[in-house]
Amino acid sequence: TSPLPLPPSHLPDPRPADSARFSCARRSMEIWLFILGYLVHFVGSIVLLRKIQKQKSVYGLSSDTQYMLLAATISRCIWSMYTRLIETNLAYMELICSTVVALMLAYSMWQFRHTTIKQAPSPLKATILIPAALVLAFFFHPGYKWWTVQILVAFTMYIEAVALIPQLYLMRRMHEVENVTSHYVGLLVCSRAVRLLFWVQLYWIGEHFIGLFVADLLHTLLSGDYLWLWIRKLRTGGQLIYSL
Repeated sequence: TSPLPLPPSHLPDPRPADSARFSCARRSMEIWLFILGYLVHFVGSIVLLRKIQKQKSVYGLSSDTQYMLLAATISRCIWSMYTRLIETNLAYMELICSTVVALMLAYSMWQFRHTTIKQAPSPLKATILIPAALVLAFFFHPGYKWWTVQILVAFTMYIEAVALIPQLYLMRRMHEVENVTSHYVGLLVCSRAVRLLFWVQLYWIGEHFIGLFVADLLHTLLSGDYLWLWIRKLRTGGQLIYSL
């Protein structure tokens, strides 16, 4: 099954009307939680893109993070067509806008690559983590067949779980995080926290996707200390100090 499976609309619903309406409402909540997570991500991407275009610089930013997020977005463009998301106009709009912004961010990272010399070490490069996530998704995905679109679902979740690591690595070595960059990363962490609620909602209705839940949970745990510092910065102001 898919984390957002297509409903068997061609079949009558054998449940009582009230039960069917309640189930439909719960399914709608799942979809909106899923979309909300990516909308938060989209807002963060817009903030970052505006900063890059204004400053003509990608200093302090990880190109590997943006390339991995672009790969995840392209993968999502494929498997979203096989889910209940196709029933929601907002999902189409979000996916189109997110894809355009992801492409623009990846291009900007390449265009202004000369403005930064700091990058993540080889084990955290996109050229290493993207193939690794794809192999992992091939063996561990929610489908029941070896070759299924669920591989792309798992790949998206796995690559998004590790995509922020190169950016966090760079920020730890820069000590003081630039203001807009801090907001971008904070919004990305929040978007994954929202998606954790999506997995919990699915679990509550009996659809268990433990591997994908663990991927988002791992992402949240790895960036948990940063999230705490970012929230504290929003409350008290000042610079965000994120160092070893």
